Amino acid sequence: MTLGVDFLTITNRHPVAKMLRGVGFLGLAASLLLSCEVPQSVKEIVHYGQTQGTSYMVKYHGVDSISQAVIDSVLGVVDDEFNLWRPESRINAINAFDRSDTLYQFVDRSGLWSSIWSQTLDLHAASQGAFDPTIQPLVELWGFGLTKREKVIDANVKALLPHVGLSFERIDLNEVMEDNQYRFTTVRKRDPQAGIDFNGIAQGLTVDLLAETLQSFGANDFMIEVGGEVRCGGKRSDGHAWRIAIDRPIASTDGLDGREIQAIVGITDAAICTSGNYRKFYEENGIKRSHTISPFNGYPVQHSLLSVTIHAVNASTADGLATACMVWGPEEGKRFIENYRQANPFERVEAYFISDGGAGEWTLWQSDGWLDLAID
Repeated sequence: MTLGVDFLTITNRHPVAKMLRGVGFLGLAASLLLSCEVPQSVKEIVHYGQTQGTSYMVKYHGVDSISQAVIDSVLGVVDDEFNLWRPESRINAINAFDRSDTLYQFVDRSGLWSSIWSQTLDLHAASQGAFDPTIQPLVELWGFGLTKREKVIDANVKALLPHVGLSFERIDLNEVMEDNQYRFTTVRKRDPQAGIDFNGIAQGLTVDLLAETLQSFGANDFMIEVGGEVRCGGKRSDGHAWRIAIDRPIASTDGLDGREIQAIVGITDAAICTSGNYRKFYEENGIKRSHTISPFNGYPVQHSLLSVTIHAVNASTADGLATACMVWGPEEGKRFIENYRQANPFERVEAYFISDGGAGEWTLWQSDGWLDLAID
């Protein structure tokens, strides 16, 4: 790409490989790889396509080509479990379950549910509730989900707010063990109207799953992108860090060709994810309605923060932290990130904020280590 950029991006603490139970998932990938022929020389290999309503790209070198079926198996399992746009997905079945007198029970063959639930609880606690997947009813209310957008009044929001907030009093997930062996997973909905939406972390999770799948086959030099969320391993084929561009937060109708670059960073063995309100929004009576919904008041956020880019070891962490910052806004978001960085130094978190300074000007803020990533 131009300027030697590997990807123009727009927008864990729990090892992802451990999410996948037994040999059903990685075992399939391994068997597919063994059927591939080993090339005589190193080459760069690229997989790309559509997933989760967006695009993806997987680029790597140093090992034989991994079958497209391996990539598809990773994308497929996330779709099956967490895609709200897929009617038969597990998450839609759980959201539709409206009984408080019994449990929703299923066998979590992928192992993804317990891990994403655990990480979600951690991020919810660390962000003091800003990261909250139980905003799903509000996402639907404001027309950012499957429900057709209609006029929203205060009474609509007030009616849903009591059903929002991640706590065991509303919804809880547990794994049932017997003789130290996993048997099944249960979801208890003490509030039948509670719902969950993992869109604030699902694409980052997908990137992490793809990364650990590549690593399991010895592909340690890679760049993976799903919907603008990126994770890089090792180096490019020229021995340099992967170059990832951050967009200027301006709306564009021309796709990638119409985007402008704000900054370029070098990424090695880390992820970088961006969340912003400058593309996914609509205007109503002169009011801009952002797709970022506050779990605190039930309304789309209204503040000057335009985009947040987070660097972290894992994409799921970076994705979730960026989402929380967009809920908090510029000042509270800075305090949240600084506190998180101090409490979790091993996650290598850095942040880059772009805010509307008024009169057509932007204000920038970056964490202390961000300059070490920047490429002139």
